Amino acid sequence: MNNGFLRIFACVATVLCLAQPALAGECDMKEALFNAARQAGVELNREQTVTASSPGVSIAGTSIAGFEQVPATELPAGVRAGFIYLDARESGIPAGFYQLKVQAREPKEGTYEGTVSLISMEGKEVAILPASMETWSMDVPDPLPFEQTRMEIQRHIDLGDKDGVGRRDYVIIIYHCPNGTTFVFIITVSK
Repeated sequence: MNNGFLRIFACVATVLCLAQPALAGECDMKEALFNAARQAGVELNREQTVTASSPGVSIAGTSIAGFEQVPATELPAGVRAGFIYLDARESGIPAGFYQLKVQAREPKEGTYEGTVSLISMEGKEVAILPASMETWSMDVPDPLPFEQTRMEIQRHIDLGDKDGVGRRDYVIIIYHCPNGTTFVFIITVSK
């Protein structure tokens, strides 16, 4: 087998693994997420909750209710957009529940850079991650093209060269919002 085939196989296998519901614990992860959000005073879009679990990482998350009505023009000040539970031991980010604060200095129609801050239950900024932003409408469309923000999780493993040099294991988190903006950020699971 060549290295290219192994890369494709690993990528497909991890995506399939994450796409399958984690039967044991999925409901527990969701309930824990809902309880933590309630404790934090955050209302969630419960219908769009996503869970993913595979070796080395567990994530549950959804968007914060009302983000659908926030225009891109508010991104410079920072907007609370999502709520997640993250346990990725080797990422350097402590396991816990986080609000996602999305920010961009100069939002515009098209693609641009921004950040996603992970805000702990205590209100502390635990991590700031680079984000890729794409806005197709600076104003919130009326009517919305779909009802609620959709979250997507993808796990990728780059196997590196034949000796494993350059191997990277990471999770891509994507929020598609009907307000006109999609944002994407990456959490490195292991290096």
